[in-house]
Amino acid sequence: MVTGGVAPYMDLPATGMDKYGRSGRGYAEGRFRGERLLYGEVEYRTTLTSNGLLGMVLFLNTTTLSNSATGERLFDDFATGAGAGLRVLLNKRSKTNLCFDVGVGRQGSRGIYLAVEEAF
Repeated sequence: MVTGGVAPYMDLPATGMDKYGRSGRGYAEGRFRGERLLYGEVEYRTTLTSNGLLGMVLFLNTTTLSNSATGERLFDDFATGAGAGLRVLLNKRSKTNLCFDVGVGRQGSRGIYLAVEEAF
């Protein structure tokens, strides 16, 4: 927390810098960084098998930020990413999944993401 002055660059909010590194799928960690960052994401999840062992997800996310160094303000530009993923159920009681996602963003940005548990 900065109460006066300017925060160091590496401490500014950025994509992929959340607690679990799951924001901004489709972009590299820290690809978008600024004084203010607004991020939103939606997912559609469904099962592929009747017993719930296999599932899939489709996701869409967007980021906008402000950066005084470049003169960019919130809502001037949006970085949108989208993708799909597969889920393998590891524990039915706790609904723990092994997640494999592929995301794409603008200007040819893309990424592969592996995780245990859902992003949200």
